[in-house]
Amino acid sequence: MSKESVTFLTEEEQQELKSKFLGFRQGLVGVGPSRHLLPPHCMGFTKKYKDFKFDSIHAVHRDIRPDLVAKFLSRHPDRDPRTGGIFLELAEMAPAPRTIKTHLPFSLLPPDILETCKVVYVARNPRDVCVSFYHHQSSLGSAEFIGDFSDFVDFWCRDLYLQAPFWGHLKEAWAKRQHRNLLFLFYEDMKENHMREVKRLDAFLGTGLSEEQLRQVAEHTSISQMKSRSSVNPPLSVYTERARKEGRKDFIRKGAIGDWVNYFTPELETKFQAWLKTGEEIAKEIPFKYKAELADTSGK
Repeated sequence: MSKESVTFLTEEEQQELKSKFLGFRQGLVGVGPSRHLLPPHCMGFTKKYKDFKFDSIHAVHRDIRPDLVAKFLSRHPDRDPRTGGIFLELAEMAPAPRTIKTHLPFSLLPPDILETCKVVYVARNPRDVCVSFYHHQSSLGSAEFIGDFSDFVDFWCRDLYLQAPFWGHLKEAWAKRQHRNLLFLFYEDMKENHMREVKRLDAFLGTGLSEEQLRQVAEHTSISQMKSRSSVNPPLSVYTERARKEGRKDFIRKGAIGDWVNYFTPELETKFQAWLKTGEEIAKEIPFKYKAELADTSGK
């Protein structure tokens, strides 16, 4: 990755991050055109991300093998992911056909990815994403956020958090939404009618699953099932000491729609509204469900 593709945060921003995110001892750096924030060690793997070889789109799952994704996401017991690129290696070694999950934006992935494989992109109401990520970053030792929710909203509204910015990431995917090998899904649609969206996914992938297999997939990917499955939830050791003491092993938490109303005070709402305006150009194009909630908080 060239120096021109890396944006370094100010010393003040880095110190703010380190004071609240104890897991980011080295701070964060912005990578790529949208300044996607990642830990500094990731700069050593950006070329590998771009050069990653995906399997042909013809190699799709025709049987139900949900364990494959879990194996890829599992932490390697003997290797530090910051130095060896172990997650990339695990992805490369996974047996075909592979299912690979990533939080990286399109600009940091191979330019021909949509000509090589099928991609499923899931978007969600940003307020619920903010609440969900607050809990995630507070519970896991890799981030160990020690502030309160108002602190997290402040970081969010300044695009100072891991995997920021929300709008930049979304804009890159939305621009490609008409490509035949991209399926753009909304989390709210999946909650509204899980089976309908599973069938859309089946049609997109061309897996040709039977009605019973589709039912099994829908059940297997339900929030209640994932909360109870050890292959989805990380071991206790990855949680912060505080989370362990409080019994917060909530990698899979509620999965609810609209839970943000229980967190946003009028003051936080005002701040978030200002942030929403920064993404207004792309937001007005995207058919988010519950748009009324984005603008109307009078019922709180």
